[in-house]
Parts: sequence; C-alpha cells; structure tokens
Amino acid sequence: MLANIHTKCFIIHLYCFIFALVFITLRLADLSQKKLQYATLLILGLTWGSSFILMKQGLQSFSPMEVALIRISSSFLFLLPWMIRLYKKIPRNKVRYLFISGLFGNGIPALLFATAQTQIDSSLAGILNATTPIFTLIVGGLFFGLMIQKHAVIGLIIGLIGTIYLIYFSKGIGSSHNYFYTIMPVIAALCYGLSSNIIKSRLQSLSPIMVTGGALSFMGPPSIAILLLFTDVPTQIISHNQHLQNFAWLLLLGIVGTSLAVLIFNYLIKQTTVLFAASVTYLIPIFAMAWGLILGESITIHYFLGIVIILSGVYIANR
Repeated sequence: MLANIHTKCFIIHLYCFIFALVFITLRLADLSQKKLQYATLLILGLTWGSSFILMKQGLQSFSPMEVALIRISSSFLFLLPWMIRLYKKIPRNKVRYLFISGLFGNGIPALLFATAQTQIDSSLAGILNATTPIFTLIVGGLFFGLMIQKHAVIGLIIGLIGTIYLIYFSKGIGSSHNYFYTIMPVIAALCYGLSSNIIKSRLQSLSPIMVTGGALSFMGPPSIAILLLFTDVPTQIISHNQHLQNFAWLLLLGIVGTSLAVLIFNYLIKQTTVLFAASVTYLIPIFAMAWGLILGESITIHYFLGIVIILSGVYIANR
C-alpha cells in the first residue's frame, strides 16, 4: 500500500520520466550502442519492477478481474493507432500464434498477478516473476525442440528449488489458501515462458510492434466490452476521486508497463541478443523488493534467500 500523497506524486513523476525516456529511446536512439542498451535494460527493469506495486494500488479500488481488464484495455488502445495500418500486413498463418501469445503473454498473467496480490506482497510477486526464464527453457525443451545443455538443467533445478523455498516460506505458512495465491505468479511465469517460445519460434519474422500490438488485439476488444457492459468501473471513476486516482495508476501500468515496455523489449532483442535482453530478469525483483521496502511491505530474510537461489539458477541456466 502506498504510504502517502508525496510517494504517489513521486511515482507519477517517475513514470512520466520513464515514459518520455522510453519513447525517445524507441524513436530516436540507435540501440546498437552499448551505453543505450544498458540504459534501456535499466529502464525496463525499473518499469517492470514497479508494475507490481501499481497493481497493488489498483486493487484498492477494483477487483482483480477489473485490474486485469483495465491494464489490457489501456495497452491495446495505446497501440491501436499504430496497428490500424499494420493489420492488413499480418500473414494469415501467423494469426493463431498472435492469439496464443496474447492469451498467455497478456491475458492470463494479468489476471493471475492481480488475483495473487490480493493475498501476497507485491515484492514476493516480483520475485516469483523471475522464474520466467526457467520456464522459458523448460517449455522450449519440451515442446519447441530447444536443446537444453547440462548446465541449463542444473540451473533449472536450482531455480525451481528457490521457487519451492519461497512458496513454502512465504507469508501465511501452513495455510493452503495462501499457497494457492503464491503459486499464481509461478503459473503466470509459465505462461510467459510459453508466449516467449511462440514469439521466438513462430513470430520472429514480424516487427516488434506487430507482435506486441497484434497479440493485444485479441485481448483488448473483449476486455473493453466486458469493462463497459459487465462492470461498474466507468461509474466508479466518475463518482469517486480515489477510484479515479487508482484508475490512473492502472493506465500507467497498461501504457508504460505493458505496451511500451514490451515494445522496447522486442526492439532490444532485435538489436542485441535474447540472452542480453532476458538479463532484465535480474533487475525486476530487485526493484520490486525496493518498492516493497519503501512502501512498508513485510519482507523477510526468506525473500532475500529465495531471490538469490532463483537468480543463481537463472544465471547458470542461461550461461
């Protein structure tokens, strides 16, 4: 929970800065330059690491389903002006893969993370998100013909041990109810792993904006329809100032934390390597935990041990 209005103002200005810097990087910068590559990596880590606390803020006014719908809808609407001229250029044989990527890369994880954070800290959700590269390797090896070497297997085992450790020692130990919510970010990471393999193996020929916007195009229109027809979100944001503020947090989450960040990530992969871009995984939980500490979440020694084990496994697996 955010501590006071000063903290809120700080995060608003921070995200405005990130928005401007990411946009400038995307439109004007040459990402083949090493300094800009590392700067972009830092921006992505800060942006995605801050996403979990923004979801937590949105949950103060909206249900997990509404949080997910607002996030996806705003992401889609932001990219729509660019996508209108690109829809006709999408090959028909790629449409089903864009749908799968949208479902497992955007739709399901958005709902799982929002639901999980009704019961667990945002910092813990951010740490468990770091298992994504592990599941990317597992899914790639099982279903996409990816050759997994011996050191990768060792890394996978270490990473999974860290995940099990965190789930076991998370807040609410002994409560199967809490375990259920703690496992949700892990399932979301598995979904991200599937989506990443789809993008890498089936959508690599498409431009980054076509992949990002195309995937969101399958999730966006249904999300908007559900928001307008089956929820009272429009009434809430008109009638209550607090709901309007929390709605603004979720717009930032959708536009900056989803649309722009994923777009920049795809550009970074194009200019560098998948391994370099994936190293953002090491930064996300660090920023997520930093926000948790700043905003008074209960962070135990188990969080630090868990993140060390998981990131060690990710490092070994991706050497």
